[in-house]
Amino acid sequence: MALQVALLAERLRVEERLLTEAFEQQGWQVTRVAPSELALPLGEDVDLPPVVVLRERATPELVALSALLEASGRVVINRPATTRLLADRLALLRHFAIAGLPIPRTVVSFGPAATLRVIDELGFPVYLKPFFADPIMPVALVEDRDAAEALIEHRTVLGDEQAVLVQQAVGSPDQARRLVIVGNALVAVAHRDAGQWAPALEMNRWSALAEAVVQRLGSGAYTVDVVETPTGGVLISAENLVEFRSLGEQAAAVAMAIVDHVVARAAEHTPAVAGEG
Repeated sequence: MALQVALLAERLRVEERLLTEAFEQQGWQVTRVAPSELALPLGEDVDLPPVVVLRERATPELVALSALLEASGRVVINRPATTRLLADRLALLRHFAIAGLPIPRTVVSFGPAATLRVIDELGFPVYLKPFFADPIMPVALVEDRDAAEALIEHRTVLGDEQAVLVQQAVGSPDQARRLVIVGNALVAVAHRDAGQWAPALEMNRWSALAEAVVQRLGSGAYTVDVVETPTGGVLISAENLVEFRSLGEQAAAVAMAIVDHVVARAAEHTPAVAGEG
């Protein structure tokens, strides 16, 4: 009987096709499930394959979904603990700071007046970041005082946003790098090219920082955005690994690395899996 895995994705993208092909090469049967279609009864089993791969950006809702799926006995990638850190920007940055990893100067403000005061202290440009990843309240780059006042008022009135992370913007777009981590390893590095992430041949340069990040976030499939500065790389953010088609020829290898990680996790959960497929 073929091993089964569910890809939790709202739509079928290039990445899901690549993952499906890679899983099928390993003898797995793949089902795509839209998270928005799920309704999970508490304390009861759910009609899903025994292995689930989360293919959407980490949000508090996805954290809850991953926790419920793991409680039902499913092997979930990423683990709920990792997904929780990817969704909670404040917790993520605190993890990095506690570990002594480099992050931009970041201040937590708890009201509009405090936010404006912090912006003036840090200087422009700065990023305003909600505590939790939320497409309705995105990260905003603020470059002058007028824009800051208008944006804070807009988000306070329409989104009832009070507390916010104010983060100093460091470096420039051409200094940004995206580290692609699968399992415990750095599998690709990308740089900004015409607004898209394109392959960069800098694996050795970032391997030590990637290893330090894995020590904090655990194994999984996620990306870490860093900015290169004269004193080294500075950690900006981390997200669930969703988009990797822009890596071109490396995209298929990333998909296979994800599948290898999933197979390894499934084998840990059910040792017999190691001999199947």
